Amino acid sequence: MLKRILPKSKKKAASSAKAVSSLDQLHETLETWEKKEQLLQKKISAEVEKAKDYMKLKNKKAAIRCLTKKKQYEAQIEQLGKLQLQVHAQLITLQGATATTETIDALRKGSHAVRSIQRSLSIDDVSKTLEEASEQAENMKQMQDALANSIGVVDDFDEDELEAELEELEEAELEEQQIVKLNSTVVPPEPPLITPSNIPKRETPRHVNSADELADLQAQMAL
Repeated sequence: MLKRILPKSKKKAASSAKAVSSLDQLHETLETWEKKEQLLQKKISAEVEKAKDYMKLKNKKAAIRCLTKKKQYEAQIEQLGKLQLQVHAQLITLQGATATTETIDALRKGSHAVRSIQRSLSIDDVSKTLEEASEQAENMKQMQDALANSIGVVDDFDEDELEAELEELEEAELEEQQIVKLNSTVVPPEPPLITPSNIPKRETPRHVNSADELADLQAQMAL
């Protein structure tokens, strides 16, 4: 069994490594062609400037040669563009295939894991485990009940004593209610009634004549 598994694992590792190598190679190819395209663009600009200079010098043949080179560079750029599209398409296809392979491998591993778990368990094991858990819970409940009964709470009180205590509570409650009722019915004393006879009279000042004051003063001087 082990001999059967190892070759498959080696094949998967080899194919995965090959896919990664191919992706790297395609990326490097695209980078190289992009640099080459930039170089051709610079050459095209240079030929255009040369053609302008030759036109200023009235050298028409030299200017035409420059424009011919420009056309050749443009044709190379167009060809590079088509190649880049093909590489991009191949790159997308390879990335999709790699993602699909990784997904399938992950699903296969998950399926193997579930299968191994199912092999380690059975219906009888599950039923037995549930029965044991139920039995343990019932035993624990019985032990807790036994412990509670052993400690217990004394419940053999005298009923007459309880009834007497209840009557005392009722009497105290009635007394408290009567006190509250009496406090709420007490009328506060009314303020004293003020009548005109009760108001103290203010003494009006006596009007003294100036002539009388002068006569009194003279009498005092005569003495």
